[in-house]
Amino acid sequence: MRTIVYVDGYNLFYSRLSKTPYKWLDLVCLFEQHLLKNILLPGTTAPACFNLVQVKYFTAPILGKLAKDPKLPARQAHYHRALKAGSSGRLEIINGFHLPGITKGKPIPPIPGVNRLKVEVMEEKQTDVNIALQMYRDAVRGQSECAVLCSNDSDLEPALRLLSKDFPELVLGLVLPRNSNGRKSGRLEKHVHWTRQHIREEELAACQFSDRLLDHRNRTVRRPEEW
Repeated sequence: MRTIVYVDGYNLFYSRLSKTPYKWLDLVCLFEQHLLKNILLPGTTAPACFNLVQVKYFTAPILGKLAKDPKLPARQAHYHRALKAGSSGRLEIINGFHLPGITKGKPIPPIPGVNRLKVEVMEEKQTDVNIALQMYRDAVRGQSECAVLCSNDSDLEPALRLLSKDFPELVLGLVLPRNSNGRKSGRLEKHVHWTRQHIREEELAACQFSDRLLDHRNRTVRRPEEW
């Protein structure tokens, strides 16, 4: 079954990877060797056979001026190069962007006499829209027989709902980027044929890139010493 995986990059990072040593993650390996294995579709008794044709990775370049760590943009760039170098041409990075802005909010803990504080925020833009449009566009073009979303963001529920309604022949899967105790959004599950409830630690450990890779120009991509 021809399969495309759509990965919400920041959702994966902050929900599953940020507190682990497994950030140098080979996504093609993770899905092909682990997350697409032993999946039973409704009404079947034998695991489905998924042929991973592409991973689409949705993210946004970090703005250095708003990063807590000035080395974050460089680490992200190294990882994106590794994804392209180590994925045999089966991974596409689709970028949104970050937009700095000012908002107001209540201080926590409360400050006597202060109802609202101005704070500078960095908003990730276009990721949800990009995922939804790419999934729908690929379905219209008949690019796959199975579409798998890796996200825990309930904002993507309308996309899954419309896909399940408009393309009943398309198998929809969901991988929740969480550990066994993490928060999950039940709103997404009701629109898919199968759900992988969490990603195990040993699966992340088994799918790390080599410390050094060569890109398409034969340049070395090195794993950052700090993360």
